[in-house]
Amino acid sequence: MSLRILVTSVLTAALPAIQALAPAAADTHLFPVIASNSPNVVTLVSVGNREGGISTHLSYLYRYKAALTVELTPNTDGSCDSTQFARPTFNGDLVTFDASGYLNDGNALFGDTNDYEDSFDIGLAGPVRAYLLVSNAAATGRRVDDGHPRDVFGDFIVIDIASGGAWGGKGVNDTIREDYTFINAEHEGGGVWAALPANGFTNRRITFLPPSEWTTRFFVTPIGSNMDTANLTASVGLLHDTGVFDRQGINHYFAPISHTVRCTGAVNLEDLMDSTVWSAVENVGGWARFAVESGDAVVYKLDYTADNSTYGGTVNNGYLLSGFTLP
Repeated sequence: MSLRILVTSVLTAALPAIQALAPAAADTHLFPVIASNSPNVVTLVSVGNREGGISTHLSYLYRYKAALTVELTPNTDGSCDSTQFARPTFNGDLVTFDASGYLNDGNALFGDTNDYEDSFDIGLAGPVRAYLLVSNAAATGRRVDDGHPRDVFGDFIVIDIASGGAWGGKGVNDTIREDYTFINAEHEGGGVWAALPANGFTNRRITFLPPSEWTTRFFVTPIGSNMDTANLTASVGLLHDTGVFDRQGINHYFAPISHTVRCTGAVNLEDLMDSTVWSAVENVGGWARFAVESGDAVVYKLDYTADNSTYGGTVNNGYLLSGFTLP
């Protein structure tokens, strides 16, 4: 099977699982999840520029770090570095590219004939986690305000080419401002409607399938001021005082376990409960309450199983957990 056919097939299968966030309404756009481990894992990013815009270029700013520590554990508390460049944009344009650089060397995909002058990829090898900020800009890459709050928009699709799974979501805007600051709508003056805490609650109820067959992972990107340079943090965990319920309705309590996510990162469900609770739910699954205990964050929940014949192979289901709803 050709790579082009493979990608087309994966995209077609992934579209029903892509979840919508709050409507775009500012011209710096945040893509909260960028995963790269070429050639196994890639992220397709689609960036649109509203018709009638006045900027000639868009600035692409990746905030990135290694996905794993030197001990090969999830790099949740590590700081991010930056890489930034500007590419031409056009009135009413849409460009799609692979942030990892594997597909078409990071250049525009799907027969796009516009001259973007160079590629869009992050330019890094190995497992990488990142978020991407896209903004109206001058040719030098300097971000500019164009006075319109609805210019840049888009979505992302994370594709596991090695296993044949995919999931994705829409980008996030702050509806109040145009710069690199994204403030939770829970706070005065905030315009991000896709973050926790929300509606006065820090948590969302989550279900999980038997961990012996399925992996549950939370992708967490803290938000706040100066996301182009700051290494913002958020602490996440399961509400220990309400416990974890197994499939029979038995409540299992445990001591508090919190994880600090700096810049961006992924936290596995297993790391949020102790070994006693884990053994009680490992083969049956259950439910709990996932909370952003401090800070503000955009959070996605991903459930996946790989190469499992019971479910037809590899299955991914990802969605925005931190929507502006009640728990």
